[in-house]
Amino acid sequence: MNATTKNPFKTLPLYEYEKLKKACLEAGYFKRTYRQHAIVFFIAIAGILFSAWIITLTDNLYIQTLNAMLAGFFVVQLGLLGHDLSHGGIFSSAKRNKIFASLLWSLGCGLSESRWFSKHNAHHQAPNHIGSDPDVDIPFVFSHEQASLRPPFYKKYIFPYQHILFWIGIWFVYPYNIRNSMKFLRKNNTLRSLTETVFMLIHFGILFSFTFWFLPPLTALLFVTIHFLTIGIYMALVFAPNHKGEEMLAPEETYNWVYQITLTRNITPSPLLSYIFGGLDYQVEHHLFPEMSRFYYADASLLIKEFCRDEKIPYHETSWIDSLKQIHLALKEEAARWPR
Repeated sequence: MNATTKNPFKTLPLYEYEKLKKACLEAGYFKRTYRQHAIVFFIAIAGILFSAWIITLTDNLYIQTLNAMLAGFFVVQLGLLGHDLSHGGIFSSAKRNKIFASLLWSLGCGLSESRWFSKHNAHHQAPNHIGSDPDVDIPFVFSHEQASLRPPFYKKYIFPYQHILFWIGIWFVYPYNIRNSMKFLRKNNTLRSLTETVFMLIHFGILFSFTFWFLPPLTALLFVTIHFLTIGIYMALVFAPNHKGEEMLAPEETYNWVYQITLTRNITPSPLLSYIFGGLDYQVEHHLFPEMSRFYYADASLLIKEFCRDEKIPYHETSWIDSLKQIHLALKEEAARWPR
């Protein structure tokens, strides 16, 4: 593995985490940020409505190609707000967070919030822990320990070329998640699952009927295809840089809260990047305090960096481009272990 830290597995007792959280609480970093979240929400809605208006104006292929990307960008922005809601980071009421999270995910993005959160919550409890983190259960491996959990087909046809296949696979993240959402909802016969299924059908019903009503069939098909690919690539390039290519924890290792820091990578922040990433450029802060509003991550990072310096805990921050390079090099290094 291309290690980025000298001591990624340092541990500390839980009361040290409580002290850090208390310091953030006393500094006011757990306050609600309704105004900021409302602004992001209305920008996303305005962007989607603007994209819909462009569909009605012209059937120019080049314009609609760019428009499909624009619509995809703002759909993911709704998803990032849904992510905040799922973590309880917007409203003070847990019930209100869950209701609006389900609405934004299913009606706004065409995905199941309940399926996503059950998987994502497990990831938050043990990121990069082989056998515990579902986000490492992908066709690509970043450590030899992961490979033992895969069938022979992967070892022969996937692992030797994974540094190439990974970048092809991210194009299909959105269709993959739609498929898994529908599978999850079919297996879970609850009122919530039924509601999400109905809202997902409404989402795609509006998308297909609107585009095919105003655009010629081939242009409409191209719009939907590019729209789907854009959403998938955007999702992947927001979530992958934060853990992929970082150190992995073996299945037999006991998880410690410090690993939320040492197995996580931040992206060097800026106001624009934080908007694009939905605050997930501050992944360390998000993993330590997922219920904290994204608009306080920048302030909280100062306390966390000071804590890490005092405790000699590595705090990994790099540029977005460099994070992608690190992912590629980690995959390439692992791929080189497998005969072709």
